[in-house]
Amino acid sequence: MVPTVKAVLFDMDGVLVFSEDAWFSVYNETLVGFGHPPVTRADFDAIYGNGAAADRDLYMPERTVEEIEAAYARLFEEHLDEIRPNAEAAAVLGELRRRGIRTSVATNTTAPLARRILDLHGLLPLLDATASADEAGAGKPDPAVVRLAAERVGTPLEECLFVGDSRFDARAAAAAPVRFVGLGHGDGARIERLGELLGLPGLT
Repeated sequence: MVPTVKAVLFDMDGVLVFSEDAWFSVYNETLVGFGHPPVTRADFDAIYGNGAAADRDLYMPERTVEEIEAAYARLFEEHLDEIRPNAEAAAVLGELRRRGIRTSVATNTTAPLARRILDLHGLLPLLDATASADEAGAGKPDPAVVRLAAERVGTPLEECLFVGDSRFDARAAAAAPVRFVGLGHGDGARIERLGELLGLPGLT
């Protein structure tokens, strides 16, 4: 028997909003600003969502995480219009609230920027909490931000479901540990549209 889900934790980018185009621009502008060559879209797609610490280790080892995050935040202001909300996100969050299921974001995006993006698209008021890697002390695939997201909605991990769209999300879920559903991702439990979440066992 599938246990009842009392809270759903969401990755932000690629789940609630689609910001990969904006991030690609910001990432390359950051690299160039720090004296590095830009990366191709294929190289970017391979690392998208892994967090500023991993970005530093891979391409900008001479910089601090704080310098990289500050550059991201500054440059992102110029690309906010490239972000698109998931058209199903507001309805899904609203229905989960109606059912009494708590919701939180677990994202590698810094807290101020994540909240700005969510608020810009009307999603922040529909969430009970947000949790970001800079608050948790580590980004996915480390499980810290997933655990913080569950803590902020006062729900044990065994009563949570985490929805993500990348291998970083899946690895963080496994390490947390928490039940995971991939949005268009993975060989395990998977949905192709966010709205399909509402029909999953434990949520109906």
